[in-house]
Amino acid sequence: MTDFTLQQIVLRFCAVVLIVGVHGIVVAATAYALGDPGPRYDGRLKLNPLAHVDLIGFASGVLFSIGWIKPVAIDPGALRIGRIGVVVVIAAAALAVLALVVALQIIRPLVLPLLDDTTSTLTFALIENIGQLGIWFALVNLIPLPPFTGSHLLSALVPRTGELMRRFHIYFALLIAVIAATGVITRVLDPAYRMVASFVLRN
Repeated sequence: MTDFTLQQIVLRFCAVVLIVGVHGIVVAATAYALGDPGPRYDGRLKLNPLAHVDLIGFASGVLFSIGWIKPVAIDPGALRIGRIGVVVVIAAAALAVLALVVALQIIRPLVLPLLDDTTSTLTFALIENIGQLGIWFALVNLIPLPPFTGSHLLSALVPRTGELMRRFHIYFALLIAVIAATGVITRVLDPAYRMVASFVLRN
C-alpha cells in the first residue's frame, strides 16, 4: 500500500520529475539519432521534464507507480534502420531509466556520509523512491499499448493505429490511470519488478 504522507508524496513527485526528464530526452534523442528529425522540431530534445510531462501520466506515476511521458511523435519510416528502430528507441529509454537507478545506487554510499543526518535521511529516501518508481516506469513503458512509450511498436506494426492513439490519447490515459489505481497493473507485473529489482537495487 502506498504511503500517502506529505513527505512521501513530495519525494515521489521529485522522483517522477527526474525519471520523466531522463525517459523523455532519451526517447527523443534516440529517434533523432536514428534519423527522425521530428523530435527536434517538436521541442522534445530537452532534459527539461516540462517538455515531456503528461499530466495524467505524471499523477498516475506519483500516486500509483504507473507513469508515462507525453507522446513523442516518431515516424518509423524516417528511422535509418527501419521499423526495428522503434524497438531500439523503446529499449534505450527503458535502459536509460534503469541506468539512472543503478548510478544512484552506486553513488549513494559515497554521498550519504558527507551529509548531515536530516539531509542524509531525505536523500536516502529520495534515491529509494527513484529506484522503485524508475523500475516501474521502465517496465510499464515497454508495454505496446497507449499511452505507454511501447505503443510506438504497435503503431509501427499497424500504422493506422497511430492516428487513433493520437486522437484518443486522453481517453487511453484516463483508462490506464483508473486501472493503475486498482493496483492490477502492479500486481501483474510484480514478478518482473522483483526480478529487475534484484539486479539494480543494492538493498
